[in-house]
Amino acid sequence: MIVCSCAVITDLDIEQALLEILDKPDAPLPTPGVVYGHLEKKMVCCGCASLAVETIYSKMEKLAEAGVVCPYACACAQGRLLKCADGTHAMRLIENALVNRTPGRPAASAGGAPAPA
Repeated sequence: MIVCSCAVITDLDIEQALLEILDKPDAPLPTPGVVYGHLEKKMVCCGCASLAVETIYSKMEKLAEAGVVCPYACACAQGRLLKCADGTHAMRLIENALVNRTPGRPAASAGGAPAPA
């Protein structure tokens, strides 16, 4: 799926960038700016920012569930992304993604960790 048509960035590009970013010691918070910078791209119109945040959040969750990256690092980063997205359109997209999760999987809380069962 194309996330940014200006810079031609796909969800798979974001996933690969996350693998590389989150593998670093003291990995930075993978915001769209960090991810785009890692891909050596820049945001042009910023119309993709909300979708980029949603994609980054959901890709981190999938990578953690697959055991490809540390689930604790992902939960921490997800919590920080939620805090940054609070009150923005990106937060509404993240909340929608959480509501539409696979049944039986706990939704992430505002802290980024799975909600207690």
